[in-house]
Amino acid sequence: MCYNFCNKKELKMMLKEKLKKLIEERGRGTKVELAKFLDVSPSYITRYVEDAYQDVDMPSKYFVRTALFFGISPEYFLTDGESAIKPVKKIPIVGNVSYGKIALSTYQRNSEYACYNGEFYMHKLYCLIACGDSMSPEIEDGDEVMCDPEAEVQNGDMVHYAIGNESAVKIYIKNDDAHIIQFVPCNQSENFKTKIIRLDDDMANEVKISKIVAVNKLKFSNRKARLKLINMA
Repeated sequence: MCYNFCNKKELKMMLKEKLKKLIEERGRGTKVELAKFLDVSPSYITRYVEDAYQDVDMPSKYFVRTALFFGISPEYFLTDGESAIKPVKKIPIVGNVSYGKIALSTYQRNSEYACYNGEFYMHKLYCLIACGDSMSPEIEDGDEVMCDPEAEVQNGDMVHYAIGNESAVKIYIKNDDAHIIQFVPCNQSENFKTKIIRLDDDMANEVKISKIVAVNKLKFSNRKARLKLINMA
């Protein structure tokens, strides 16, 4: 990434202008709300945006949280143009998925969301929290899995499928010659089985498939995944 700044003074003024613009567009009360979100005094926000305080700018440690507050990408504060802005969308977390079962509604009641700013956003995206090792190393325990129920699914795609009360995340394989659909785990351990459905079976008409379009890797807290990478698990 290239930054076209002449000097630190210009960078500070640009940061002030960008933050000031966001606050003005958001409207009355934004300074107080942002200060509460960042756990700082409203007077600090005033110092960050007003030209009179040229020697005070927003610390970089607040870039990510400020971007999250306004629903944009942190890149906005680090570039000299508007084109790099990628809105951060909130995707509803609808439950956990593990070993062919899904626990729904717990997250919906708590109104929990995952953040997504990728190119595949659409309003019907939903998020699942991965549990277990069936899709390791592609998807690890605790990862946030973004699913699109309207995306076209092709062989080799990772999908979330549901048949009645059965639900899981697997690799999609359709074999027209054998007249079957297979849902295959990444982890080829005997603990995880491939689901096979015949295309002429009534069950084939009941299966619902959503393509996985993104995975938020949460390895900063995933000790198991880290140990696997160094062959210690």
